[in-house]
Amino acid sequence: MEESDRLHNSIDVNAVPDTGDRAVLLRSQVRFCRHELGCNSLPKTENLDEMRKLLPVLEGYVKALVICAAGDGELSDPEREWILALCASGGGSYELVEELRTLDPADLDIAALMNMTERPGLFTHVLIFHAIKASDADGVFDPREEMTIRAMASVLGVDGEYVDKLIALHREEEAFHKRKMAMLFPNGHPYP
Repeated sequence: MEESDRLHNSIDVNAVPDTGDRAVLLRSQVRFCRHELGCNSLPKTENLDEMRKLLPVLEGYVKALVICAAGDGELSDPEREWILALCASGGGSYELVEELRTLDPADLDIAALMNMTERPGLFTHVLIFHAIKASDADGVFDPREEMTIRAMASVLGVDGEYVDKLIALHREEEAFHKRKMAMLFPNGHPYP
């Protein structure tokens, strides 16, 4: 049995709302929208299928991240894994996550991705921020990745000075995360 069959067979589509795997996926997507995108108000639904109507937006979003992270000519494994995790936490479908596992960045067209949503500017700044994070997931924020991000930002109407602020915010967040982990695990992390 394929992994996708096992996953789909484990979902009880007739379950009472707010129970089972579908509820877990819905809560994951709600958390993503709140904590990654800052959405304080969300559609009042307990229906994963309704929330999944956002998938074309998520697909365009994560594929744009792939283009930026591959700006140095390669999508490293840590960069791809970061994007996969973001997609999964955003409620991405199994098929989209699987596509991302082997997706060749050269096959993507940024203009087509921008057309996947009627409001491409809605999450412009967070897209640029996540592109920075994805590009630095391997510990190397290559100048070519930065150049790709800056080009995308320019097309989206975001100036270079604002991109500088987002890069600085990313670095502050990384430094905070290191301090936080050192405080939470003063004797060393059990899974370094």
